[in-house]
Order: sequence, then C-alpha cells, then structure tokens
Amino acid sequence: MNALQPRAENQRRAMRVVVATDGSPDATQALEWLTQFPVPADAGIDIVSAIPWPESTTKAGRELWKQAAVIAEDARARLSKQWKDVGTAVDDGDPRSVITDAAAARSADLVAVGARSLGVVASALLGSVSLGVARHAPCPVLVCKGNARPLRSVTIGLDGSLSARAALDYFAALPLPADLALRLVGVVEPLRYPSVDVLSPQLVELMKEYEDERRVELERVLGAAVADLRGRVRKITTTTLVGQAAPSLLGEAAKQPSDLIVVGARGLGTVKRLLLGSVSESVLRHASCPVLIVRSKEEADLP
Repeated sequence: MNALQPRAENQRRAMRVVVATDGSPDATQALEWLTQFPVPADAGIDIVSAIPWPESTTKAGRELWKQAAVIAEDARARLSKQWKDVGTAVDDGDPRSVITDAAAARSADLVAVGARSLGVVASALLGSVSLGVARHAPCPVLVCKGNARPLRSVTIGLDGSLSARAALDYFAALPLPADLALRLVGVVEPLRYPSVDVLSPQLVELMKEYEDERRVELERVLGAAVADLRGRVRKITTTTLVGQAAPSLLGEAAKQPSDLIVVGARGLGTVKRLLLGSVSESVLRHASCPVLIVRSKEEADLP
C-alpha cells in the first residue's frame, strides 16, 4: 500500500490540493479544470489513483497497479508544468475512502474530482465516487464538469448560514483573476404548507411578512459580502429571489453562463442532519459547470 503520509508544515503553510484520477475523460477534465482554478503557484498537488478491485497481490491487481501508476505519472507530468510540488500515490480500496483518507492525511485544503467515472456508476448524472467525496471530504471539494476554461464568471449562493459564509470566505481568499465577474445570489424559500386555500388571510399576511423579512436579511448579507469583495474583482452583482433555492441558484448561474458555482455544504434548509445539504447536493447533481462545495469549520468538526 502506498498511502500518503502527512508532511511537516512550514511557518507559512502552502495550500495543499488532492486531485483524483483514473485516466477517464471526466478525471482528465478535473486535471484541466484545476489548471484554470485560482490555486496559488506555490501550492502542493497530490495526485491520487485508487484501485477498487482486485487486490494488489493478485496478477490482475498488479497489472492494474502498474496501469494506475502510469496514469498518475501522466497526470503529474501535466500538472508539473504549472506547479513544482506535485506528487503521486496509488492505493487500493474504495476510491471514496482512498480520496478522503488522502485529503485527511495531507490536511488538504481542496479536493478536485471529475463529476463522473472514478467508480462503477458512470451512467448517473453524478458518479457515486464524486458524490461520496463531496459528502465526506474533510475540506472543500471541487467537482468538475464540462470542458475546462478560464474562470470569468462565478455564481456564489448565500443564505446567511455559517456554511455559505465559509464558502464565500474560502473563495475570496484565493488568488482571483482581476477580470472576474461575481454574481451573489440569495434565495428566500417560501414557507411550505399543503394548501394555501385553507389558510386564513391573517396567516397568509404573516407568511408574506416572513418572506419580506428574510429578503431584507439576505440583502444585508449580500451587501456585506460586496463590501468585503470590493476592489478584489472587476464586477459584482447581487440578486435576491423568492423560490426554491437550488433551481433558483441554477437558473441564475445559467444566465451568464457561469464557469463555477460556489455553495456551502449545508445551509438553512430543512435537512440539516445530512453531511451534504439537500440544496448543495441538488446543485451538484444538476449544474452544467463545476461546483465548489465548502463546509464550515463547525460542520467539518462534526463526527
């Protein structure tokens, strides 16, 4: 087994990135997207390739190991053109565990995976491995989709939660391109009730007041975010909508269209117990561009 081992941190810790590859087109797209993502020039890159079956002690396993090593080395040669500190590791086991364990061992700041492949469910909208990594990785996860291109337009979802703020802070701390255009989107989800017809006029009015209060609150959150980002990027626009969060965010991202969507892992939705919130998972499944998912420190510390 060739597992990654933690390294001693320098006084100023360089960003560490784990990128998974199996040689598939989707994994290759993740490598290409990583070269377009604002990763610092002094970052350390760890390329991980996993062999789910058979065990490496069998003849077939040894051949798979050799092939995985060649794929990882090809990826290293590709990324070494942009970063100096690039290493490889081949491990056997469930790819989801191999990738998340590598991220934990390296205290990674980012994991990059392709949206599909890297597993047996390549026909799904989102592969089982990429979804599993997004759910369980101890750090932000970049799930890559489509052909790589420079980041010029990015949509960030904000709902006032710690997770959404962590996503904004994480992205804002990266070396962003000067010509980047950001769209900050807040969505007020209406209160749900089986039938509005049975509600009293007073209750309908109270529900409307709630929506108005949430809109004002979100506009305040968006305004504070704009103030923090001013001077860092070329253009910032804000939008506050009333509707279902994931479809609204995806709709706004499609207008530009966006090269990246940034969301918190869990927001203010009704399914807070999940490792990945229902909104962020829906965005991840249906977005046509890469999605960056960031978990707040409080959530990352949860068992």
